[in-house]
Amino acid sequence: MLKYFDKTQYALHDAHAKEVARQFWIKLGYDCIENPDEYGVDLLVEGKGRKFGCEVEVKTGWHGPEFNYPTLHIPFRKKKFTKGRVTFFVLNNARSHAAVVGRNDVVKSPIVKVPNKMVPTGDLFYDVAVKDAKIINLLAS
Repeated sequence: MLKYFDKTQYALHDAHAKEVARQFWIKLGYDCIENPDEYGVDLLVEGKGRKFGCEVEVKTGWHGPEFNYPTLHIPFRKKKFTKGRVTFFVLNNARSHAAVVGRNDVVKSPIVKVPNKMVPTGDLFYDVAVKDAKIINLLAS
């Protein structure tokens, strides 16, 4: 079973999360805009001889700076974005830290079924090893 689209959660998290990620890329010297295609990857990033997409999520259960989970779950439904160059940007609840992982590390990861609050019977996720993600303090200058 796939997670249904939740307008309330989208309204709470989407715009702010994308802006936090956009500002991160800009501070690193990239041009970054929100994708005008509402069904495409969230952000389009370009610069330093690179061009890639950035898919942004908020892990509302991740509180504080430490990522205290054995693996990082990227929804399998995001597979459609792995055909091109994409970076996955998973923010903690406060948007102060992010787990950033590249497409190659996502697609090589096992796919697992995980019961959760939104889909009690389980939804499919890429089960990314934490060692493959870079945890970034977004508050550090």
